[in-house]
Amino acid sequence: MNYKSPYIKIYLRITALLLIVGIFFSNAVLQISTGLFLPFIIYLVIKKGKESELRSIEKLILLLLLSGILSLFFSPMPSLAYKNIIRHCILLTIIPILYMADNDDFISINVIGKLVSVFALITATYGIIRYLNGAERAFGFFAGYYTLSAILAFSLPITFASIFYSKNYWKYLAGISTFIQAAALWLTFTRSALLGIVIGSLVIIIFLLFGGNISKQVRNKIILMSTLSLTLIIILLFTTTDARINPIKIFSNTDISSGRNEVYNDAYNTMVTDLKFGWQNILFGHGLNSRVILFPSSHYTSWESEYIESLMTQGLIGLLLVILIYYQFFKNLINLLLRSSNSIYRIFSLGILVSGISFGIISFFSSQLLGQNSSAYFVVLYSLIILIERKIKDKSSQISSKN
Repeated sequence: MNYKSPYIKIYLRITALLLIVGIFFSNAVLQISTGLFLPFIIYLVIKKGKESELRSIEKLILLLLLSGILSLFFSPMPSLAYKNIIRHCILLTIIPILYMADNDDFISINVIGKLVSVFALITATYGIIRYLNGAERAFGFFAGYYTLSAILAFSLPITFASIFYSKNYWKYLAGISTFIQAAALWLTFTRSALLGIVIGSLVIIIFLLFGGNISKQVRNKIILMSTLSLTLIIILLFTTTDARINPIKIFSNTDISSGRNEVYNDAYNTMVTDLKFGWQNILFGHGLNSRVILFPSSHYTSWESEYIESLMTQGLIGLLLVILIYYQFFKNLINLLLRSSNSIYRIFSLGILVSGISFGIISFFSSQLLGQNSSAYFVVLYSLIILIERKIKDKSSQISSKN
């Protein structure tokens, strides 16, 4: 593939734009972008496979896809199970996206930061309007408030980091977007997303207190803003009348799991049965969409946890692959934090870290890598890591050439 061809560049750039648009506004657009990427995914897998250039993360995601396909043979209803294969296909877009991050100078931290800031501002504003119009909890262009909370837990730290990277009116826009996103996130009243942002912010404050290799003025600004935000969140949590998220009132609920105990009990009973009657389902799972197939009368359509979902649908193989993907992500992110010496790159790295921590926290209460929409967040986060690594390498090369 000749990436210098303007037609291929334009095609891939438009397709990448559609992926980001799909994250914030439409699953249909997200699936269209995945379909448009598919020929390039196949080409790059073959090409990079022959040249032994596939990244570890790409290999793991390909194996996760194969594990999902293999699980179909152990599903009680393969005709229904195969419909969820699109979720793994969305993860595969990481292959062409990372190729673009390596080869296209137009694809930059600045461009992605601006797109995320603007699109997140629109969907957050829409969520607030829906709440003010009488909705019990804020939700955006998707039907569920949980989806909006997951989107904002992904986009909010990136937008905040963009404030320090943008100039002129873009800086003010990023600031406004950060405030609106934070308000919309609170109005979703979603525990896992709020917990992810809180833990991520605490990690950043601790990191910066011990240096963080950022100018003192910028470091103090981030610490001050993060501390004020955490203080506000804590005050809101302890004063809200919502017993689900108020730390004082939460244990007054008869079921603090918000009904998830039903799902956890079903998973436990299914595993006990599997242990009695054979190892196949333990190893390979019950096939994609297994929650709906095994418990069609339940109002829960997933296993409400990334790890239970992967275990029940794709067995121990799927669970291991999911854990390895998370390990690879945080390993590369920590290496990036250790390597990035420029303040701008370090700030963006910290933003990715908060988004990544939030992504990981939410994964205990919902499907993230295996989710239809949220898998695309992972693709964007990983591409940002690669973009920053490319900038660091370019800067090192320039310094070496001057010497």
